[in-house]
Amino acid sequence: MRNLCLMILALLLPLAGMAPTQVLAQSERALRDSLLGPSSANDGRTNTAPPVARFTTDRGQGFVLDRSQRNPLIQFDGDNEVWSLTPTPGPMGDIIFKNDLGEPVLKATRWGGMILFSKDRPTGDPVAVAGRAEAFEPGHMSPTQLFQHLVRTSKRASAALTRLIRFEADVQTPGADFLFADAATVTADAMVDLSATSKGRQLLAPVQQVRLIEGRPPSAKIEGNVLVLKLDLKRGWGGRPSSKMVTKVLTSGH
Repeated sequence: MRNLCLMILALLLPLAGMAPTQVLAQSERALRDSLLGPSSANDGRTNTAPPVARFTTDRGQGFVLDRSQRNPLIQFDGDNEVWSLTPTPGPMGDIIFKNDLGEPVLKATRWGGMILFSKDRPTGDPVAVAGRAEAFEPGHMSPTQLFQHLVRTSKRASAALTRLIRFEADVQTPGADFLFADAATVTADAMVDLSATSKGRQLLAPVQQVRLIEGRPPSAKIEGNVLVLKLDLKRGWGGRPSSKMVTKVLTSGH
């Protein structure tokens, strides 16, 4: 008890003579730093997690978050898709990370905490750092390998819809074949998922071809009977529409 009193006294002595608001701010900062360690961020956010780390919720949901990129990237356990996030200012100094549909995925609180939003937990689940992880880096693929991948992707989508769906890629930038292949995979995943219902197959009926091209900004749209995906290669994974964006375009018809 005596040691505790001496510790409190040591914290309060430097605050003598300060205004009440200054005392409150500094005491809050001292308590936060004693619990979490000194903050290294200019905005008061505690950066205890490495730039690329694996996180888990108390319900066991895990994901890797890569904040070493211009746009943070996230990949959930059991999901092959890498999602690009856009940080936006939130209330009370928080930062909200949104997907390309503008849906909140993560929230970084001003105190250093992290909240994961999901369909079944719209209010969010707190997450904790589980360890370091490897940064997301595009793989290497030759033009021939890309062509073979597009053939396989076409077969998968065609089998799901029981009709021919052609996949074509207009690659102008050398070394971009892997990102085109990834975009084709994401698109095929969305089409296969939609084809699981009769309504989904009806919505997909006008589409006969998927064309992947370079351009800005990243987008997906239907032109006649062609689903056109535009990729901004300078943004890596963040430069292609997500499967959610592709699904939205397919279900809206434009």
